[in-house]
Amino acid sequence: MLKLSDLALRPDIQLGPMLVSPSRRLVEGPGGHAHLEPLIMQVFLLLLDAGGKVVTRTELFDQCWGGVIVGDDSLNRAIAKVRRTGAHVAPGLYEIETIPRTGYRLTGEVLQLLNNSPAEHGEEVERQGLSRRKLVGGAVAATALGASGLWWLRSGENRKFGDLMKRGEAALNSSDPAENPQDFFGRAVALRPDDARAQGLFAYSRALRAENDDRAESQSSYQEAQDAIDAALALDPREPNAHLARVVLEGGTLDLSATEDRLRRILAADPNNMQVMRQLWNLLQCVGRSRDALALVERALQIDPFTAGSHYPHAQLLWITGRVAEADRVIAKALQYWPTHRFVRFARFIIFAFTHRSRAALAMIETPETAPQNFSPESVALWRRTLAALDHPGEKSIAAARRAILEASENLRLTNQSAMVMSALGELDTAFEITNAYFAVGSSGPVRSKSPASVRSTAWRFAPWLFTPPIAAMRADPRFQTLVDEIGLTAYWHARNVRPDYQIDG
Repeated sequence: MLKLSDLALRPDIQLGPMLVSPSRRLVEGPGGHAHLEPLIMQVFLLLLDAGGKVVTRTELFDQCWGGVIVGDDSLNRAIAKVRRTGAHVAPGLYEIETIPRTGYRLTGEVLQLLNNSPAEHGEEVERQGLSRRKLVGGAVAATALGASGLWWLRSGENRKFGDLMKRGEAALNSSDPAENPQDFFGRAVALRPDDARAQGLFAYSRALRAENDDRAESQSSYQEAQDAIDAALALDPREPNAHLARVVLEGGTLDLSATEDRLRRILAADPNNMQVMRQLWNLLQCVGRSRDALALVERALQIDPFTAGSHYPHAQLLWITGRVAEADRVIAKALQYWPTHRFVRFARFIIFAFTHRSRAALAMIETPETAPQNFSPESVALWRRTLAALDHPGEKSIAAARRAILEASENLRLTNQSAMVMSALGELDTAFEITNAYFAVGSSGPVRSKSPASVRSTAWRFAPWLFTPPIAAMRADPRFQTLVDEIGLTAYWHARNVRPDYQIDG
């Protein structure tokens, strides 16, 4: 299957008068230019890669939709868009022939250009008649080739460095923990240790790793991140990603206002930095300012409309702010583009679970092809026992859900799931017992209070789930004020002279 992250890795393809740039999702030619949606670019590349051979409909569905069942209309629209793009950008260069009941193939002058174009993949490329063997020979015979031979060597290194940086940024922008951005940036830094931006992005990716590593590994991750921060700032004292990495590393020692101030200073210096925006909208959501977070996500989408790491927060924040129909449309489109992204799946699941579609949520976790990968076996087991109560909230089903949640209360990682379910079912005493235990706020109920120090990450303070729709009943309860006082949210609101959304709406 062609992954959307692969688009960032594909080099530009010059086909006579037409330039196809997968990484920018752009096609340019004498007739103008066209920005393609990722899915359309994938279809176009599959046809180009086939070089005039027939690409079956099954291949297109498997490679571009990942085998997800979609209607024929989706494929027909994609083919039509590729046809229109050629007619607009480079009229007459190519056509797409429909093979009835079978598939499609490219025809036209583009096929000759494809046959004469260089290979795609970086270090194995033969460009302008220079084979890899000739390139090595040229390096040995540097005296004969002079500056020309050195240029080709540097060109290969430049391509490798550029590819590593693109792959690292694509992994960061994906926001999927399955991606590994620090590996790409680490290799880029090894190639160019004097590149401040590469050092800064390596520092940031290592800082994220340090926040999520187990304790046995976090110290080495922290030190690697700190070393990269120092290296980046020595090269460029203003390098924004290095400053962002420092905010992440020091987040546990800063109050919320100081964290926001530092993030906004970095963003003011680098207004299009997606990583800073991501950290800032996470903070805003965690302090109950979901509308402000939504505005920032939508700004990020204007800068880069095709990043998974912006689409699933967009859907979640639309749901949180009461725009459920829009949230459904956004997350459905995201699933079409990124069907295997764990947080895209999670957003789809959580919106189902708490918008009276519990059976659809249950169907997701029972199917490996749709189950959110970030759910632990314990989480899945708890969802199975509680979704029935959300579907039919009767006395018996609620009692069964409460028992399951109390049995699981020792597992701090299930706190948000348990609290949301109990609050949505109106079981506020249990919801507060669980939440207070997590935050070490005084509790006298059946859930044993635990110290936040036992939570692996300092991010324990950041709980965006407190401001989701299922927690509305808790927020309306006087006990919620004590909770937000204890965990520093009230102090933050006073310091910033702002009110959270639920107090404005109330």
